[in-house]
Amino acid sequence: MSYYFLFAIVLLVSYTGARTVINDSCESHLDTLDNCAGTISFSGYCYSSKIELHDTEFAKCTGVYFFWSYPLNNMTLVIETPFTQKRQAFTVSLKTEALAGAVSHVYRIIDDKETDVTTREPVLAQDSDANYQVILKFQGPTHLSRYGLNFNMSLLLKLEKKNEKIN
Repeated sequence: MSYYFLFAIVLLVSYTGARTVINDSCESHLDTLDNCAGTISFSGYCYSSKIELHDTEFAKCTGVYFFWSYPLNNMTLVIETPFTQKRQAFTVSLKTEALAGAVSHVYRIIDDKETDVTTREPVLAQDSDANYQVILKFQGPTHLSRYGLNFNMSLLLKLEKKNEKIN
């Protein structure tokens, strides 16, 4: 009987002292569903995942639909477009209705600095940076609360205003 008691104490001490090691980033998957539509997924054990569109067929799209399968923790999306390749400024417009209740914060990353751009407006619009890309970090829940999350983005070329002299 005393062996079982000792075993229970050792097990309890071992369990309370256990730590989970979480990597800064994990392997991510971007699967194509259709033309300019895909599914984003990564392990639920990942604290932070990064999806880069520059080497994908999605970099050729001016409108993109993604389904984030099992949204957990943080997902950073590096958005590059046909305008990126031509070094043209553009604007990303993200519909925010589907994000409500699943994403607590949206951060814009420029030069490795995060700025909270979370909004309750129906559309979150962000202009491309000096590298002709938009990097958004989505902070999801730490525990699974929904099966998936829809991202519907449109990309629009930003027309540059020319300086005009007034006489």
